[in-house]
Amino acid sequence: MAESNGVKHRTSRNRNVTDTGDEMTSSLIQTKNNQVSYIDVETTKDCFTDDTCSEPEENPEKFRCDNCGKIFLKLAGVGMCGIVFGIALEKARVFEPKSIREQMVFENFIMLKMFLSAVVTGQLCMAILSIIPATKEKFEEASKGFVSCFSDRGILSSTVGPFVLGIGMSLCGACPGMVLPQVGAWVPNSVFTLLGALIGALTYGLLGSQLSAVTKPKFCIKHQQVHEKLNVPYAAISLPMAVVLGVVVFIIEWFWPYQKDLESLGRDTLLKSNVVTTIAWPPYFGGALVGLLQIPVILFVNDTIGGSSSYVTVVAQFFYTKGAQQMFPYFSRKRLGVANWWQVVYVTGAIVGGAISAASSDSFGIAKGVPVHMALLGGMVMIWGARFGSGCTSGHGLSGMGLLSWLSFIAVPFMFAGAVVTAFAMQATGALDTYVTSFGEVS
Repeated sequence: MAESNGVKHRTSRNRNVTDTGDEMTSSLIQTKNNQVSYIDVETTKDCFTDDTCSEPEENPEKFRCDNCGKIFLKLAGVGMCGIVFGIALEKARVFEPKSIREQMVFENFIMLKMFLSAVVTGQLCMAILSIIPATKEKFEEASKGFVSCFSDRGILSSTVGPFVLGIGMSLCGACPGMVLPQVGAWVPNSVFTLLGALIGALTYGLLGSQLSAVTKPKFCIKHQQVHEKLNVPYAAISLPMAVVLGVVVFIIEWFWPYQKDLESLGRDTLLKSNVVTTIAWPPYFGGALVGLLQIPVILFVNDTIGGSSSYVTVVAQFFYTKGAQQMFPYFSRKRLGVANWWQVVYVTGAIVGGAISAASSDSFGIAKGVPVHMALLGGMVMIWGARFGSGCTSGHGLSGMGLLSWLSFIAVPFMFAGAVVTAFAMQATGALDTYVTSFGEVS
């Protein structure tokens, strides 16, 4: 769950839009090919509409912060969320490359149980936020911010991108959000997966503008969310969907207990009285913990869980000159602003959380990693797919499906389809069961 997302705070700069004073207006633009498309124009500034800093996209050299204390507290809160995220993934054992790969050949269901549980809990939390008057506006801002990143995305990018992401997931046994707790728990060669992800972010960014221009749909989707299209409240659909998915998790667990999955990983199946030192939690408990994180993320930063765009923000720091930013506008939009940097803080917290969780159960390095070449290639490929599709397992899966996004409902099946096809192909060649131990041995 995650990634993800594109720049959430857009301006009416260079779009010839009349400022009516509203926070969000809907307008029409005339493209170079004389095609008319709907766009959403957000007139609020960065830093969560606090007006505490100048807009980095307008003039990054004069970026300043007039309320750093408030921003620091928000980022600190997001960092704590990242730590909890890392702990949940490590304790549920979903972060192990073997767990992810075996999921794609239907021999292990930890990932599916945790994924669906996170969606269920996230939807319940967001439904509550959408109903309570004090938090309704925050939820709506986060929801609009999420779908705004799909303004230049269509069916092509939402199928090809996730499919490519899935290929990378099976190769490296990770996803953009999963690799961070892998690094924290010292999974062999996980640092090479991280390096591959950064290389993928760099190479995609160099071609990002060209790719967006080529793949931009002729007509954008006017109603990005199911409940918006049906003109019903969000909770009217999200709550029944959460109940159905919850039943699915229960059925899977009934016929395939998580202890069976832990045995295939060689992990202790007994829950200790001390949950902190226990090496493995039930996957649905870890998923519920991740889903609960939607509440603080929405309240702190008017956003939803995601992580893949954080890699772009990191590599964008090398493009600090005016000339480089003009040549590569994709990096320029990702360099500054809390709307970009909160994900970096979040995923950094996930590394810390993975390390804390592994230390509590004395399980550093016990998970098997993938060979270096698969880690590098898989990391690069999965970020390419995530950015092309404008979301990862967290962005499209946890947040997109949770927010009832049409394109996310398309992206997630293609994401797993790419992973399943690749995993079965690897299994046929014997590559799927090739792992590296903490001592460098290949098994």
